[in-house]
Amino acid sequence: MEKDLFQPIREFFEDLGYTCDGEVNDIDLYLEKGEESVAVELKESLNFKVVQQAALRQKITDIVYIGIPKPKDQRSAAFRDKVYLLKRLGIGLIAVSKRSKNVEILSDPVVSELSLFQSRNKDKQKALAAEFKRRRVKKNVGGVHGTKLITSYREEALLILDTLMECEGEATTKEVRERTGIKKTTTILHDNYYGWFENVKRGTYKVTEAGLAALEEFESVIADLKNIK
Repeated sequence: MEKDLFQPIREFFEDLGYTCDGEVNDIDLYLEKGEESVAVELKESLNFKVVQQAALRQKITDIVYIGIPKPKDQRSAAFRDKVYLLKRLGIGLIAVSKRSKNVEILSDPVVSELSLFQSRNKDKQKALAAEFKRRRVKKNVGGVHGTKLITSYREEALLILDTLMECEGEATTKEVRERTGIKKTTTILHDNYYGWFENVKRGTYKVTEAGLAALEEFESVIADLKNIK
């Protein structure tokens, strides 16, 4: 419960020389040390509601923390994304061990500039731009789930699939590459990610039953791809 977080965090800050009390104008734990004021919002989990509360506390206190039980998913991508948001907002994060009641600062209440994270993700930025540039038809609808995205990889695989059919369902990787101009033809055929191709002999592939179904399913996409080649 949230009240179980209160005393360990209070004692942690009192050891640092802060004067503390609970429920001061709706702030779960309010602290002062000299001219510095600190608010700590306590919650059972790190969710949007407590982040919103903490952000509002920044209007009236110098420093804001969120206090939560030590999470089991601390190393998960989902939890790291939440911590990233806190760092961008300048909200600190405190974790309390359920058994030992040890208090740990998981994130300091300091605003991390966006440029810092951007500099660490240059490769992802380049990959994003490259994927967008490679896509030919750009007809995916955002905000939907359970649909098959037309990525640059799927586009190239569809062009290779269509070319194989134009070659009566079977051709060499060299012939397909020359017809499509796709540099990764050999890799796409060999990896066979969608199950559309079958290696009948060295360097030669044919269309599978799954490939025939894909030709029908993505008929309009293939038509668009061929029109802009």
